[in-house]
Amino acid sequence: MENPETPRLDPSAEEVAEIDRRAALLRAEPESFAAMDNLWRAVYGLEHWIFIARGTLEQPAPYAGQLPQGPMLFAFTTAERAKSAALGAGLSDEEASTLLAIPLPSAIEWAATFAAVGVKGIAFDLPEAGYFAPLENLVPMRDYMASNPPAA
Repeated sequence: MENPETPRLDPSAEEVAEIDRRAALLRAEPESFAAMDNLWRAVYGLEHWIFIARGTLEQPAPYAGQLPQGPMLFAFTTAERAKSAALGAGLSDEEASTLLAIPLPSAIEWAATFAAVGVKGIAFDLPEAGYFAPLENLVPMRDYMASNPPAA
């Protein structure tokens, strides 16, 4: 049984399923602004973005890798997806189990700071879903969503 005083790392199964559904709709219609907007609103609505931790415990950094679009931060909607991806990338079980859960909205600006070291974007839930955004778009997307209610 879950301890109610322990913070939840993962969103509910329903939230994850909804994000996955929205990601599938965007893959089916990659030019659809509505599909993109709906997916990112759900991702920005999470309590945390989860990252595979690299570096030291005193100075952790998110795991990043090379994709065709350039260097990307790898972020996840669930701890299980993060660990699975880390193991798939060849990290040890211990390395794959060390995660960073950065609360929203802080995660948006925190992730965006990695543009200063050459990271181009953020990719979520690789390898399954694999939707991404340029880091330079994270804060403007947040601001857009804050000032424009979702489409009906």
